[in-house]
Amino acid sequence: MITDCHIHSFSKTPAPQNGAYVPPARDIHDYMDEAAPLGVRRAVVVQASVDGTDNSRLVEVLGAEGPVALRGVAMIDADADLPALYAAGIRAARVQDRARLGDSALGQLPDLADRVAEVGWHIELNSEPRSFEQIAALVPDLPEGLRLILDHIGHVDPAAPDPILRLLETGRVWAKLSPTRISTDIGCYGDLTALIEKLGAGFPDRILWGSDWPHVMTPEPVPEIPPMLDLCRAALNTETLRRCMWDNPERLYGF
Repeated sequence: MITDCHIHSFSKTPAPQNGAYVPPARDIHDYMDEAAPLGVRRAVVVQASVDGTDNSRLVEVLGAEGPVALRGVAMIDADADLPALYAAGIRAARVQDRARLGDSALGQLPDLADRVAEVGWHIELNSEPRSFEQIAALVPDLPEGLRLILDHIGHVDPAAPDPILRLLETGRVWAKLSPTRISTDIGCYGDLTALIEKLGAGFPDRILWGSDWPHVMTPEPVPEIPPMLDLCRAALNTETLRRCMWDNPERLYGF
């Protein structure tokens, strides 16, 4: 059984957007139709950057019925009602820290961590190696037990994995094995095998997998889920694969 820890869901009737991309008209039911036959039984819907801190669509999506159980990751502002979002199935807040997106909220991380720790959430970081030293310096002062999750394997260069390995060695950081943003071999992912092997061997209790469906801001051809699962099955031993796909997500998101 499989948990997909990183998907997005959009409207079937697209509206004008002010974000960095125009989202595809693909919703949670499209995802379930595609993923459930592959053995996906749980998924985490991550608030898309085009929706900003308005989590109303995310909350609506989490109420959808179907063969895949859902949890959510929100982007929040100072007025966010965290207990209400928790009741809706949201278990984390997301922080954008990408140079290409022109923004970084790492300076807000300590205060955000204090807020979300009160409802038992973790924080998911869409970050990259240029920020890893800053993140490592912040880790010791974060609330006890709070976890940081790196989206998209930290956008690390798979040929130079030392920065992400050092960050995970802090003991408080996890990695989400979503391959499509860093691989140059979409559909095969052979350039990521060694990196996934190292992460699995060194941190079997702190890795997750996510498809990044429906693959916005990703060049054609649109990635498919089965080759990503094949990568994980080839790079991780049986026990570590089970932890990555099922046990670790259960601990983190409270399925």
